[in-house]
Amino acid sequence: MYREKHIKSGKLFEAEIYPVFRDGRRMPERAPKKRPSRQEQKNLNEKNARKKLVRLINTNFDEHDIVIHGTYRDDEMPIDEKQVKRDIVNYINRLRTYRKRNGLPEIKYIYVIEAKVSKKTGLLRWHFHMIASGMNRDDAEKLWRHGDWTNADRLQPNEKGCESLANYMSKDPQGRKRWASSRNLKKPTIPPPKDGGVTKIGAKRMATLHIDDAAYWERRYKGYRFLSCEAAWNDFNLHWYVNVTMRKQ
Repeated sequence: MYREKHIKSGKLFEAEIYPVFRDGRRMPERAPKKRPSRQEQKNLNEKNARKKLVRLINTNFDEHDIVIHGTYRDDEMPIDEKQVKRDIVNYINRLRTYRKRNGLPEIKYIYVIEAKVSKKTGLLRWHFHMIASGMNRDDAEKLWRHGDWTNADRLQPNEKGCESLANYMSKDPQGRKRWASSRNLKKPTIPPPKDGGVTKIGAKRMATLHIDDAAYWERRYKGYRFLSCEAAWNDFNLHWYVNVTMRKQ
């Protein structure tokens, strides 16, 4: 039978439709002895990390919030990531103080640290990108005291929310989580999944006849506008997998 799982993150709605056994166990996607290669596992981990971050950002941030890009002057360049983290923590504390003085709610944030080798000097140049609760952008720039160039932009989600920004922030060539967040972020809403509502024939029709049928999906999920549908056939378990993304009307 098929399971239907819904995920609501801000204005976005996702439906994941996939096969499970009668006892509720998810159906295996490959033979038991066939393990994914190291690259396949890495790709899967990165895909899941991107998906998690996209949903987290879309749940907590919108066009009223800001994106801060912070840099360092050459004579203040940190020697390691620990120093960068300390500087960012101090910066967040200054943002908290500012918000309290100006009657703004507790800050929410997600940030990522990056390092690139300068072609001119050969130095490892540290910088960060942070999505944060909305506030005066000029003041947000002034409160970061280290860089020659610091910029705060208005967050500008598109039809799929902040997917492109989240994809950028979740990239990690070293295979570990590069982003950090405040503890007061809300999690996406995931109601208990429904089993048996979609048949094998129904899943096939979704994956073939209705994959680009906006009217079909908008009838099925009322109140949402169709954005995209992805479908994949599994040669091992002989079942379809369908993922639909929609936006609240």
